[in-house]
Amino acid sequence: MIITTKSAARIIGLILLFTILQISFFSQVELLGSSMWILPACAAIFGLLGGSLIGATVGFAFGFFSDALTDGPLGSTCLIFMGVGYLAGTVRERGAIVDRPTVAVAGGLATLGSNLALGFYTVIVGFDSSLSGSLIPDLILQTFYGVLLAIPLYALIRRVLRPALIHEQVTQRPPRDRFDDWADELDPPNGNSPGAFQ
Repeated sequence: MIITTKSAARIIGLILLFTILQISFFSQVELLGSSMWILPACAAIFGLLGGSLIGATVGFAFGFFSDALTDGPLGSTCLIFMGVGYLAGTVRERGAIVDRPTVAVAGGLATLGSNLALGFYTVIVGFDSSLSGSLIPDLILQTFYGVLLAIPLYALIRRVLRPALIHEQVTQRPPRDRFDDWADELDPPNGNSPGAFQ
């Protein structure tokens, strides 16, 4: 991903848009008794599109704005989302093909890992010391929602950032020089031509 002034402005706009949508809409809508959490999948998608550095930076921004706009402890999700974006970017940099199955799996794993890490963090710090088995269905449902929403989120982010993305183009054969035609001509049988090897 090529970072310019325009692409940086688009990235900031997407970060603010998804964070506000998460707080004002997705966290309020409950399906089967569980709300949706799109920010881990968004951090993973930025990592798949831009690499580890972009993924870690955008993931940290997602966590910071999410904590700042909610009543949660500030900094609780910054490192988690930064790790999610970094790991997804590392997968991209190692040559993984970014297609729909990869994006769906990344969204699900990012949501699952973020939920587990955040729950472990809250227990260790002491914000919520009571965890029960009733949280397992919510964890499964949020992971499922992360898989479903990853593909449309990826399509939207990729479309907005299309001018800044680096695509691997197939290398074409360079045009032949006009003197290359001489090399394709067969030498006479007697080998007396100037181009024949003695």
